[in-house]
Amino acid sequence: MNFLRRVENGFRAFTKEITKPDSFSKGEEFEEYVRKVLFPQARFQLIEKSHGYTTNRDDFVESSLKPDFKFRDTKNGQIFYVEAKWRNGSYNKENKIQWCNKNQLRRYKAIDQHESKVFVVLGLGDSPNRPEEVVLFPMASCNFNALYDSFLNKYAFYLGRPVFSGYLWNLT
Repeated sequence: MNFLRRVENGFRAFTKEITKPDSFSKGEEFEEYVRKVLFPQARFQLIEKSHGYTTNRDDFVESSLKPDFKFRDTKNGQIFYVEAKWRNGSYNKENKIQWCNKNQLRRYKAIDQHESKVFVVLGLGDSPNRPEEVVLFPMASCNFNALYDSFLNKYAFYLGRPVFSGYLWNLT
C-alpha cells in the first residue's frame, strides 16, 4: 500500500509540474540563477523566500506578495529584499520593457521606504538560467513599471558574476 501511495503522490507532483504555466517555470529558473550566481550563500544569508507557483495555486501564502528573497549581507549584516524578474526581452509599443505591474511597483516601493531596501534583478534573453543581460537596480531609483533602455543600461550587471557587498550598497 505504501508503494502505491508513493506512485500516486509522484504522479500528482508530475501533473502539477507539467501544468505549471511556462512563465512561472522560467521565473523560478531565473530565481535559482539569482540565488546561486548573483547572491550566493557564501555572501548572502537567505532569511525568507517567496513560495512557488504550486504552493500558491493550492493555498495562496500572503507573504508571497513581498519580493522573492530576503537576505542578510554577511559582510555588513544589512538586511534587504531582492525581486527577480525574468523577461524574454520583448519591448512594448513605447519601446519599454514592462518589468512589473502597477500594484507590484507600489508594494515594492512601500517595502523599500518603510521596511528594508529592495533591489530588483531583471534578467533578459532566451534562457533564464543563462541570461544574455542582467540588470540590478535599487527600488529607490525606479518610479515606473516599464523601463527604457537608457535606464536598463545604467544598471547593467556582469553575467555569471556574484554581487559584491560594496557594489550593492553603492547603488543606494
